[in-house]
Amino acid sequence: MRILGVSGSPREGGNSDTAVRKALQMLEDLGETRFIRVADYNIKHCIGCRECMKLMRCIIDDDEFQLVFDEWLSSDLIIISDPVYWHSPPGVMKDFIDRSHAVYAHTDPPFRGKKVALISVATGGGFETHDKIFSTWLRHYGAELIGKVRLYAQEKDDLLRRPSQMNRLESFISDLRGKITG
Repeated sequence: MRILGVSGSPREGGNSDTAVRKALQMLEDLGETRFIRVADYNIKHCIGCRECMKLMRCIIDDDEFQLVFDEWLSSDLIIISDPVYWHSPPGVMKDFIDRSHAVYAHTDPPFRGKKVALISVATGGGFETHDKIFSTWLRHYGAELIGKVRLYAQEKDDLLRRPSQMNRLESFISDLRGKITG
C-alpha cells in the first residue's frame, strides 16, 4: 500500500504538518509512506480559461501541479491535513483543488479507488464549510472519504502542547487503521 500524507498548510512545521507526520508514523508498517507539503511546490492559480474542458488537461504546464497530482494518483491512501482559513482551505491548497478542474469532465474519475482521510485544524470554528469543500471535491473525483477529524490548535506546536488533541488524533488514526486493514 502506498500512503501519501499531504499538508495543505503554508506554514512549514506547523500543526497540519505535525498531524499528518504523526499519522504517517502510525501507519508506516502498512506500506510505503510519503509526506508532501503543497506549499513546497510551484502551483500557479487556475486562470479560468476552460481550455481544460476541451483538452482534458490543464494548459498551464510550466509549474509543478502535475507532479503533485501524480503523487495523488499513484497513492492508495491519502491523508490530508489542512488548516481552516476563513472557513475554507488556505490558498495554496485551494490552488491545487482549483487546478484539478482539468479532470472535471473525465468519464473515469481520477481518484476512483482512492481512500482519503481528512484532518482539519482550526482555532475554534469554520470546520463545516472547510470539510464540505473537501468532501464534495473528493466525492466528485471518485475518492472514498473514510474518515475525518477536527483538531483545535492555533500557534505552532499547539498540538504537541495539547495532549487531548494529540490523543484525539491518535485515536482517529487507530480507527483509520481498522478501516484500512479490515
